[in-house]
Amino acid sequence: MNETEIKARILCVYGNPKQGGFVHGCVGHIADHLAEKGAEIDHLRLGECTMGDCVGCFTCLRTGNCPIKDDMNEIIDRIRSCDGIVTGASVRNGFFPAIFKLFYERITYILGFGRELRGKYILAVGAVGKAGGRKPLGRLLTFREFHTYVSDYLFFRTGIPTTLTTADVAPALDKAADKFYEAVTARRPLPWRVRMLERVDNFIMRKFLLERNPDHVYDYVISRWKDQGMMR
Repeated sequence: MNETEIKARILCVYGNPKQGGFVHGCVGHIADHLAEKGAEIDHLRLGECTMGDCVGCFTCLRTGNCPIKDDMNEIIDRIRSCDGIVTGASVRNGFFPAIFKLFYERITYILGFGRELRGKYILAVGAVGKAGGRKPLGRLLTFREFHTYVSDYLFFRTGIPTTLTTADVAPALDKAADKFYEAVTARRPLPWRVRMLERVDNFIMRKFLLERNPDHVYDYVISRWKDQGMMR
């Protein structure tokens, strides 16, 4: 497929530490479906990545660069270059996998506060064995706090041990993938409710954090907001 034939660049994030499994199978199924429709697919398997813990040094807030030498700088570039993101992970102890939380932490200050995830199209897939964890898992998988366009959040109960298969839910996955692809290629704008929440959130952050900017902690974030016309 050449450059002119690519209709959308999609990053698929496999958020469980182990390879395979129900959720990863669902993400792979969606990736194949989107590829058939003309999307360019980039597979990001967090379990294969080297990611150190955020140490709270705030260097990224000041400069836009993290001093930790691992795979995150490349991962951030891959997120920036994609049109949409498909994420998938399973509930762990009522919440989310530690590896996905680590990934989330490492992109928050640069992409989240820098508002580089604003309007990014998201399709998320989550699962739990029996019950619980849907909301906290979905909060991370959709990056909703950073004003993304959430096309769908599919959540399945697989049973313990797992009895549900990707084939069982293929129609739902295909339907969600079609909806997601249409939103990405049509460049649909954020829903009005998201835009209203964004305005409130941005006002609070601008008024009480960025304009005060103690010890120049938020220099990079401020520069990104100014580039996007959100601050003078």
